[in-house]
Amino acid sequence: MAKKNPKAPAHGRNVRRSARHRHCRYLIVCGGEVTEREYFQRIGQHGEVRFNVISKTLDPEGLAKHAAKLKQEDLRNAENGIDPYAGVWVVVDVDEYKNHAQAQRICRDNGMELIVSNPCFEVWLIDHVRACPDSYTQTSSVERYAADLGVTTGHRNKYVDFQKIDGRMAEAAVNAGRHNTDARAKGRRRLIPGQEQTYAPWTDMVLIEQLISRSS
Repeated sequence: MAKKNPKAPAHGRNVRRSARHRHCRYLIVCGGEVTEREYFQRIGQHGEVRFNVISKTLDPEGLAKHAAKLKQEDLRNAENGIDPYAGVWVVVDVDEYKNHAQAQRICRDNGMELIVSNPCFEVWLIDHVRACPDSYTQTSSVERYAADLGVTTGHRNKYVDFQKIDGRMAEAAVNAGRHNTDARAKGRRRLIPGQEQTYAPWTDMVLIEQLISRSS
């Protein structure tokens, strides 16, 4: 009888668990066709976290429904031995939309995270160099300020200047904490259908720093 190799894993599942730890996959479904996609693709190039980024020109509810569909498709693939997504994030701006409550419900029902930036994703980019000022509550003013700081550039200032923000994610989380006040957190939790969201500036993107920190 052949001797067993004492160094060999007891079962093939141990190998798969190791691979899963090294390549933890997240699905990001976002409304930004350029800025958000570029950002997530960049930070997904490092560490153990991998992002599959899908951008769609849909409102928050539409993005949440699309993400739920993709998650179910991924779970079916998992039955064939492919590791499922470790998490699914629906990344949205507030802007002019008023259906965030519906998006939140869909995400909650499907085990996904709704990541909201109010009024827009550029709040998080600004936080990489300084806390987004409390007076910046409109998309136009936030986007203009991001361009003035140089964190966005290119056509219509839709591209991220990574030389300005690389290596500053922990600082961004600290700065976000300065404007993500307890009072605004109440507004973030109280998403009422059809109601204008007035808790700006705010960003749930602080969760990305926590995720990256845990995986590093």
